[in-house]
Amino acid sequence: MPPPTSDQPLRAILPQIALLAIRMAMTLSKFLLAIYTARFLSLADLGVYGLLIGATTIAPAVSCFGMTDWLIRTIVDRPSAEVVPLVTSRLALTFAVHLLAQPLLLGFIIAAKIPIPLPLAAACGVILLLDNLANDASDILIARRHVFLANGLMFLRQGLWPLPVIVIGFFHPPARTLEFLLGWWILALALTCLLLLALLFRNGRWRHVGLRLRWLVEAMRGSLVLYVKDVSSAVSAFIDRFLISLFLGLELTGVYTLFWSIANVAHSLSVFGVLQTHIARIVGAGQEDSAKPFREIERKLQRETGAWTLALAAAAAVATPVLLILLERPQLDAHLTVFWVILLATLLRVAADGYGFALLALHRDRAIALIALGGALASAALNAVLAPTVGIMGAAVAYVITAAGMFIARYVTCQAALSAKRQD
Repeated sequence: MPPPTSDQPLRAILPQIALLAIRMAMTLSKFLLAIYTARFLSLADLGVYGLLIGATTIAPAVSCFGMTDWLIRTIVDRPSAEVVPLVTSRLALTFAVHLLAQPLLLGFIIAAKIPIPLPLAAACGVILLLDNLANDASDILIARRHVFLANGLMFLRQGLWPLPVIVIGFFHPPARTLEFLLGWWILALALTCLLLLALLFRNGRWRHVGLRLRWLVEAMRGSLVLYVKDVSSAVSAFIDRFLISLFLGLELTGVYTLFWSIANVAHSLSVFGVLQTHIARIVGAGQEDSAKPFREIERKLQRETGAWTLALAAAAAVATPVLLILLERPQLDAHLTVFWVILLATLLRVAADGYGFALLALHRDRAIALIALGGALASAALNAVLAPTVGIMGAAVAYVITAAGMFIARYVTCQAALSAKRQD
């Protein structure tokens, strides 16, 4: 066997570096879009955009019935003839849910006389449907080991389209509208779905397209715990901005969305830059009988994540006051203290996510679901009480309390699970 060459370690980490670069580019692109919207459109438009971002996260969690992880475990390394009908059945379920739910929701908006223009409601409906289908397909591609293809398509539908919106709007003021922004979003999603459809029908795969209704029923039954976890996690992360819009209006929703977006850069880069690159190692350690290897990796992971997150948070703390001067929005300056509270909550959220990965590696699915459900209920209850009484600061405080509670619950559960392992 030839000796290893000096560039082999570099080749081993290049894929991780490339994936991290894609994730960083997406995070930066969405961050710039939030800044652009706050500066050149309005805080109310940013509020609508923030609500739609939350809806695109909640919709897949609700419509997938917890089947994403179930499907991933099922289709890994199976031949295409067996995988394609399962994939098409899964995507058909998503389409059917939207086909049923969206007309009902639109009818409710009309009947309740909610002041949402029908063209805006229709555009949001198209975005929710296409983004949900693309999100499901991305998980499937990753399960089939097409990681770079999945991330490339994810960049197309999340990170690429904001750039022409920003450039065109900067040089062409009439394009500074919410409708123009949503139009580009729809265009990117439509192109992504067309590319996915072409991949599905490539090499004669269309011959295997079909529905497996019995499999869908079995998958739903087996994924109830995962369903609770998915919905609870999505609701916990985004219910605050929906309640802010209900009690305080779209402008303050825009203020909250901007501050959340700035702080979320630290969360996104910490999770994708550190936590997710260690998933394989921590999962492997979780399968050991001894707790010692797991504890060693866990401590190292928390140290690396903590250092990375604190550095990013410090940069955000320094840059944000300067950024607010450039945005020229008095409401943002008036609520700067809210940003500091959201930044603290983000640090706690990163710590909680670290122990969330640990619980996943230790196969504590039921505990993960219960903690996520508790976080969703706590977030909804705290925001419902604090937002109308204390204002936007109340929503930020609710974020801190919820993040701290989830961190404590996951930490205690993780330590209990490790205590059950053999101690060396």
